[in-house]
Amino acid sequence: MKKSVLILIAIITWLSAAAQTERRLNEVTVVASRTTTDAEGYTTNLRGSDITKGKPAVDVLGFLPNISHKNGTFKINGLAASEIYVDGVKLSDLSELDNIPGEMIDKVQVKYLAGADHNASLSGGSIMITLRRPPEGGYYGSISANADWYRSCDFGNAGISGMINYRYKGLSVYDNLYAGNTKFEENSAQTLSGPDLHTFLTETSKSHGFNFRNRLSLTQQLQSGAQLGGCYLISISSPRPSSVSYDGNTISSISSRENTSLQEGTLMFMQPLGSRGTQLQLTADYLNRHSNDNSCYFLDSEKAAAIKETTNLNLWKFKADIIYPHSRSLIWKFGASAQFISSHYTPADILKNDRFETSDIPTKTSGFTPIVYASAQGRIWKLKYSAGMNWQLNRIAYEDRSANRKSTNTQWSMNPTVQVMMPFGPGMNHALMMSYKRTLSDIPYTAISSVINWSDAYNYTVGNPDLKAQSADIVMAGLSLLRNKINITALYAVSHDRIYWQTLQSGENPDVFYTMPLNIKSQGVWGFGAEWIESPSRVWRFKLSGRVEITPENTMLDGIHYNKTRLKEYFYFNNNFRFGHGWGGMLNANFEPTFRTLDRTYHAVYNVSGQIYRTFLNDNLQIALEFTPIGNRRKLDRYAGTNKVSYKYTTPVQYVGFSLTWNFSGGKSVNVDVVDGIQDYYETKDNR
Repeated sequence: MKKSVLILIAIITWLSAAAQTERRLNEVTVVASRTTTDAEGYTTNLRGSDITKGKPAVDVLGFLPNISHKNGTFKINGLAASEIYVDGVKLSDLSELDNIPGEMIDKVQVKYLAGADHNASLSGGSIMITLRRPPEGGYYGSISANADWYRSCDFGNAGISGMINYRYKGLSVYDNLYAGNTKFEENSAQTLSGPDLHTFLTETSKSHGFNFRNRLSLTQQLQSGAQLGGCYLISISSPRPSSVSYDGNTISSISSRENTSLQEGTLMFMQPLGSRGTQLQLTADYLNRHSNDNSCYFLDSEKAAAIKETTNLNLWKFKADIIYPHSRSLIWKFGASAQFISSHYTPADILKNDRFETSDIPTKTSGFTPIVYASAQGRIWKLKYSAGMNWQLNRIAYEDRSANRKSTNTQWSMNPTVQVMMPFGPGMNHALMMSYKRTLSDIPYTAISSVINWSDAYNYTVGNPDLKAQSADIVMAGLSLLRNKINITALYAVSHDRIYWQTLQSGENPDVFYTMPLNIKSQGVWGFGAEWIESPSRVWRFKLSGRVEITPENTMLDGIHYNKTRLKEYFYFNNNFRFGHGWGGMLNANFEPTFRTLDRTYHAVYNVSGQIYRTFLNDNLQIALEFTPIGNRRKLDRYAGTNKVSYKYTTPVQYVGFSLTWNFSGGKSVNVDVVDGIQDYYETKDNR
């Protein structure tokens, strides 16, 4: 770590001499209105905003209207955000946001729902971040080093990261890099109880490894007005997880070595057509994910089972879009796309044991998803609208290569999306919003797999090849007051063939439980949210928000009828502070009361976290200290018939993180264009 810091200081010294920069981040910016709204959401200007000071982009987003952030997931009005972009680069790894200082953000566009031009599986909206243009210079970026200390395992994550935007004549360059080590330790306790089962066990899970990620994007602006671009992403991880469980008599352990590489290459061509602003955009994308996993299972230090697993996933996607401005108040968009998938799973070197189930079926999964869409966006009088329709087909083939058995399943759907917004009041500072969307989820490739994943020596998950892709209808309404200072939202969603992970007891080992996904015919949910954003003083800004989801259940699982009405609540209180002489910070708290869903009970959790920072050298150099002083970890109860499995995280939450960041810029003043990947690949898994 000391060597890394010395290298970083040397790099900073060289950059400060070579950049000859004057960042001028302290200039006074006059903004008539920070927020503008349309039918799809809002755009907010963050230039000169206090919430961008001293924190990375990932923390800035949590202070924006209708956005919440928890456990690495962003939600918009309670729905998980489908896509996040930075200057046109779609992020496949949100840790890229840790590399971007908040002060580099110019504006953020938030769309409440995914439009008709997106895959019909995407329900939640998108967050599109535009970075600010340097006051002087054709390049800007940052370099940072971080180290984290955890009460449970001393020093954990440590790494070096950097990003840069640069342009030479018509060539734009974007690069985002991270390299570092990871380490964690998690302690837990489990209670297995039932008519003939009374077991208490403790578990310790550990992992350490190395992560590397780099995204390079190049875009060439041609004299004809056309653009040709390419993007390449490579990500490598090598975790070494292990777990040890003790039930008072037997020590059971699992040790694994995992090596995963992900590569994505994208080509994009954009051509203006005519003088009215019509554009044609063609995109081709290829993604490969390859993993080699070696796992060994032990009983009282004796190897009981082992398996080597190789998974290779390939996705190809081709997309064509035409944007046609019919008039100043109406824009049409048409397009089509096709995605192909091929995945191979190969187990080898299998040592079997009755205590530990392992996967011994080599499988092949393939799929084809074509989409055709049309949409329109415009305004009639004061009413702003966006409406569209897409047609999507999901065709999947699943093959057991050992028995040469193959099954296929095809689903298709017409999926409309309608969004309207009406501003009203003095200065049009208030707005009413109404939206409707129908979704058809992607083929659940990961959830139909025969792969068995052990989370510890007493719990594993396995797929279900008979699953169908789920669909849903969503209606959303909202009221925004005082330019999004006060927001009230309501949502109703009904899902069809919802995927739920049912808990079952192993027939061979009564103290082993597993979860398997199944389709639930229909499930409705109501959601209501409210938030208040205010600046009581020049040094303090807060966002207070709460949300409740109401789910009437009517489902039969394992012979038990669940017919209660369930409540799920969230509360957030985010505070940003900006003091003089380069000092500032934030203090955030969240609370989630106990809630139940079918055969599961999630007990209450809360967390308080904060940050203190200090800037030097005209805001070019920043030292920051992050911390989590108090919190309560999750406890989960699951039922399998008359048996109950209780899982409690007992690891203390206390954490301290240190980071050192250098921001730089220079050269000519230009805009930077980038190319993004377009693949959509999601794992459908049981999250406990």
